[in-house]
Amino acid sequence: MKPQRTYDRSRKGVPFITFRIAAEHYGVHVSKVREIVRPLDLYPVPGMGKDVEGVINLRGEIIPVVKVASRLGLAATENSGASRKGRIIIIDASCGRFGFFVDEVLEVTRFQAEELQAPPDLGLRGAGADIITGIAQVSGRMVVCIDSEKLVTSDLMAKELAFGR
Repeated sequence: MKPQRTYDRSRKGVPFITFRIAAEHYGVHVSKVREIVRPLDLYPVPGMGKDVEGVINLRGEIIPVVKVASRLGLAATENSGASRKGRIIIIDASCGRFGFFVDEVLEVTRFQAEELQAPPDLGLRGAGADIITGIAQVSGRMVVCIDSEKLVTSDLMAKELAFGR
C-alpha cells in the first residue's frame, strides 16, 4: 500500500494577479478577478461621480469602470486603452461587478505569508487609506497588494456604482 501524501496548501502561497499602472506594480487576489479583457469602448455617464470613468458593455452587461489611479492616489493618467498591453480587469465585489484600466497585466504570482509585509503606517487618511493590504518584493520590484473590494465599498463609491442599476 502506497503511503498517502499530505498536501500543505500554505507552501503554495496566496495567488495574486499582478499588473502595472504607470511605473508602479500592484496585485489583487485572484479570487476577486472575474476576467481580464482588452480595452472596450468607454461610455461616460453624466452624474456618475469623479471616481468613475464611465461604463463598458461586456457581452450585454453594463459594467462601471473605476478610475483606479485616483483611488490609489496616483496622478491622473489617460486610460490604458491606447496601449497595446493595456487591459481592463473585471472584479466581482459585494456591491456588484466593476472594472479598471491597467497599463499591463504581468502574471499570477503566489506570495508566501512571510513575503507579504503589512503596509507602513504613514498616517494615510481618506478613502484610499485602507485599500493597501500588504507589500511584497518580487524579482527586485515592489508589488503593492490592494483589496479590490475596498476600492469600491466606501459609501460614496457604492452609490456611484449603483447609479443606474
